Amino acid sequence: MRREHAAPRLRIEERRGPAALDELREAWNELYDRSGRATPFLSHAWAATWWRHLGKGRTPRLICAWDGRALAGLLPLAQERLALLPGVEVRRLAFLGERFGGADYLDVLAPAGQVARAAQAIFAHLAESADFDVLDLDGIDASSPSLPLLAARFGEDGRFRYVRTPRFTCPQVALDGSWTEVLRRSRRADNFKRRLKQLRALDGFERRVVRDPGEARAAFERFLALHEARWAGQGGSDAMGRPAIRDFHREVVVRLAEAGWLRFEEVWVEGACRASIYGIDAGDAYCFYQSGYDPDPAWARRSVGLVCLGLSIEDAIGRGVRRYDFLRGTEGYKFDWSTGTRETVAVRVAARGIPATLLFAREGAEAAARAVAHALLPGGAVDLLRRLRRARERQSAGSGRAEP
Repeated sequence: MRREHAAPRLRIEERRGPAALDELREAWNELYDRSGRATPFLSHAWAATWWRHLGKGRTPRLICAWDGRALAGLLPLAQERLALLPGVEVRRLAFLGERFGGADYLDVLAPAGQVARAAQAIFAHLAESADFDVLDLDGIDASSPSLPLLAARFGEDGRFRYVRTPRFTCPQVALDGSWTEVLRRSRRADNFKRRLKQLRALDGFERRVVRDPGEARAAFERFLALHEARWAGQGGSDAMGRPAIRDFHREVVVRLAEAGWLRFEEVWVEGACRASIYGIDAGDAYCFYQSGYDPDPAWARRSVGLVCLGLSIEDAIGRGVRRYDFLRGTEGYKFDWSTGTRETVAVRVAARGIPATLLFAREGAEAAARAVAHALLPGGAVDLLRRLRRARERQSAGSGRAEP
């Protein structure tokens, strides 16, 4: 007679503080390798670097699930205390890597096929300890096995308020055919081929790929110059505008290159880099993180950004990548190539009590004020204020870390 043996129960442990990031580095890296197709934004390289530059006022809280001596699950969180009134604070828990930095598909990190098992144990621990006022989990893949477990654990518990909201659309290109077939499916096939032919006729046309740690920072500075020039007329880039964000990327590109994941893909013409894609390899997917191109009208007319993107997709097919992921954002150029989308959601779990109630009231008042301002101001004034805000943030010296 065959007997079924249940998997041993996972042991849950919390590790808090900056030291925990260093203590878990080796086990975290091993777990990431066993996860198969986890987003690079769940790697130790990304999360620890993010905290150093963008985690001001936050304390790492790493919820670990151990199977014997092996790390079998990890929920990388950070806690901050938000002062609402004299003597009233909100303990807010959220993902390491949220908000600034644009990380998508954050979740419980676990071995391939074991996310549900680890998530169930971790969420049970969080519910039983109830050591937070608000738990914000933003950027979870809408198809993640964690979501039904979150709803079951917190949505049916009267001690908590559970809210799930849609967040971002992430266009995807399925690379399930030859380059000729993928290009034919795009909306820019003829234009791409024409512009590529024109650029190849110019002096010094070259495509370069930077992956080496020793070259990563220089490639980032080339990318940044192009990206910032592209957004200069609109007050600067939200993605790269803050000094602390730029410093974060200057370090993280080296960490990503050391792990073998970084890819800066560049188009050079007439002795200068004219377009650059900042990308990250992630298993059988390639993550298009950001891009920049020379905004000079002479180069814009030559569509150097389009050519750089098309060559990047062609190269991904040649490397055996199965999915080209544009990450968050519904810009038109992404849908010129995409064959589908991936959605993300945000989950908020709030312990019933005065702190969370006051936080919701403040957020509601701020949202209402913004809505009134947008309704009363003409569109041009709203755009001007947005550009001024971006410019002010870019000029702020800061302390080396962005405020959370």
